[in-house]
Amino acid sequence: MNELAGKKLLIIGATKTECDIVRYAKNKGIYTIVADYKEDSPAKLVADKPVLINALDVDALVDFCRKEKVDGVITGFVDILLRPYMDVCKKLDLPCYITEKMLSMSTNKIDFKETCSRYNVPVPKTYLTGNKIDKEILGKIKYPVFVKPLDGSGSRGAGVCKNETELFARFKDALSYSASGNAIIEDYISGREFLLDYIAVNGEFRLLSIFDRFMASDRGSAVNYSTISMSPSKAVDYYLENINDTVVNMFKKEGFTDGVLFMQGYYDGNRIMFFEMGCRLGGSYFNHEQACLGYNAMDMIINYALTGKMVNDINMISKESAKYKKYALDCNYLLKGCNETVAEICGMDEVEAMPECVEIQKYHEVGYHYDRERIVDIPIMVAEIVLENKEQVIEKVNYINNIFDVFNPEGKSILMDKLDPKSLFE
Repeated sequence: MNELAGKKLLIIGATKTECDIVRYAKNKGIYTIVADYKEDSPAKLVADKPVLINALDVDALVDFCRKEKVDGVITGFVDILLRPYMDVCKKLDLPCYITEKMLSMSTNKIDFKETCSRYNVPVPKTYLTGNKIDKEILGKIKYPVFVKPLDGSGSRGAGVCKNETELFARFKDALSYSASGNAIIEDYISGREFLLDYIAVNGEFRLLSIFDRFMASDRGSAVNYSTISMSPSKAVDYYLENINDTVVNMFKKEGFTDGVLFMQGYYDGNRIMFFEMGCRLGGSYFNHEQACLGYNAMDMIINYALTGKMVNDINMISKESAKYKKYALDCNYLLKGCNETVAEICGMDEVEAMPECVEIQKYHEVGYHYDRERIVDIPIMVAEIVLENKEQVIEKVNYINNIFDVFNPEGKSILMDKLDPKSLFE
């Protein structure tokens, strides 16, 4: 018997990414409601009930939930919606896995770094946190350094600086993305970037995945989409043997008991350094987890929202889940340039028809016009594929690279560079 069938779930936020929550919930027979301030948000087109309420309006959301007799509340992928989610759940006495400390570490980079340092979780050296660079600080800096907003997200306003001129320009940009008007200057950490995903169940933790992030040659140093993300990570063995217990100890000592947690960092073959943490689904490759493991963080978070339990027994989840036996890839195809219009999309249907494709994310259609202003990346398609071996990875990624393209009205490709799959194994 499905204990969730017929229950009402409010999803705060209704963007393209929330469509995944709607889909997973509907597969469980759950009645889905989505709320934000736009009438035509993507998730409203697929949910059972769209609601025109500002996602930041806690009182209005609470009143709606009481009238509608909502059984659970969830949000997905945006930091700014975590606080409203917490407040709504608290007022309604509904399950909410996020704690104040969890939210602080996810949105305040000072708190994240100071907390990590207390528990010997490796983070880079900080030169400055503030809104002004003085001569004393300049004299201490060893380039390259990394600059980012104190309280930003999605890599907006962040980047590498190799000299003083770049530093001042990037610092000014970072301040403009910070709600508090402050930025951080820290050591630049090199190596392969990775994104890892934990689930917490009654104070016990399991690492579900580590994905390495690969960038094509035309990509900047700070992006919110990789060109390709792939698991198993080259860092997985080192991480489980040397870092995992330290991170889990930090989570436990800080009182984290349930939910999802992701961390981003770099691995250079000899050491790992972390630069960010999150407590939302944005770090979860849930379609890949389902295909490779038979369980996923999305289902668990939905279960928690409606029952107060992630899973019945965490022992069903292997402590070595992140050591995938297959290759799981996110192939992200991104638009380049500015003041462009999508006139033709080629090959998307063929990609979706691939038996190895577990999911495809379609972000824009023909006619879409964009101006690249303060947006870091503009995805048009993400192909989520699962493959058996290295040879198949190279073959299938080359196949997608060859058949998929996007053109402007002049017939010119407006896709950013594609990644040679052989580089995934170098």
